Amino acid sequence: MIEVWKASELAKLCKESGFQFSKKLGQNFLTDGNIAGKIVEAVCADAAAGTAVVEIGAGAGALTVPLAQRAARVIAVEFDPRAAALLTRATEGLENVEICIADFLTLLLSAFPRPYRLVGNLPYQITTPIIAKVLEEKNAPLPETMVFMVQKEVADRLLAPPGGRDYGAISVLVQYTCETERICEVSREVFRPRPGVDSAVIRLKPRGKAGDDAETAAFMFRLVRAGFGMRRKTLRNALMGAAPSESALLAALAAAEIDPGRRAETLSPRDFYRLAAALQKDSFLLSES
Repeated sequence: MIEVWKASELAKLCKESGFQFSKKLGQNFLTDGNIAGKIVEAVCADAAAGTAVVEIGAGAGALTVPLAQRAARVIAVEFDPRAAALLTRATEGLENVEICIADFLTLLLSAFPRPYRLVGNLPYQITTPIIAKVLEEKNAPLPETMVFMVQKEVADRLLAPPGGRDYGAISVLVQYTCETERICEVSREVFRPRPGVDSAVIRLKPRGKAGDDAETAAFMFRLVRAGFGMRRKTLRNALMGAAPSESALLAALAAAEIDPGRRAETLSPRDFYRLAAALQKDSFLLSES
């Protein structure tokens, strides 16, 4: 088991430093070495020498310290300067740890060293914006591996297959871009303070998308958002605003072999890509005529 701050030690440290947890910032610090070990292994397994790890929301260093024992370099991003002070104390003497006091959502991912891997115990309220940023930011190469601890219900949504209630726009984005894996589930009892929900650890690894066109993929995500923005409507009705005309949409659906009476939640990521490609081709032909 990896050593992390035990609950009693963390309470003592917080009291000594005057640190108070912020509910607004979603601060729930991990106090279980077994879970920390699983996360570190999921991040660092098979990493080449020199691979950096970027940690989102490092808190008091429960993951930072064991990551530093495995990775060549750890960039620990922490938004709260008060938590960063705890992190500085926890990582004292670890020369391969760089603490960055910043909002991760404002950072340019292209500035991170390459190759790099990404890990974080993500605040529940900004999980989707963080994942969307990583997967969609222009001119930024994807991390080799991403390991996130998220609310269990969010993990269910990210990994949900087409056709289910949990399947949504973020599911399509994640599954089009990455291979997905659930590493383990995490009880709410191993955090301080104790959150109101259980969590899960997931790993995302970028897919090889040989032959896919970046512009088509970007257009596909517009279709995805339009479709799930009116998820109870049929594709024929939900996607009208994203197509040049109703006839163009129907022609593209036919070319992609998709029934216009289906709903967005029944389409796989590849279905959406085929539809986007068909619509783009039809639009190009219309512009040439």
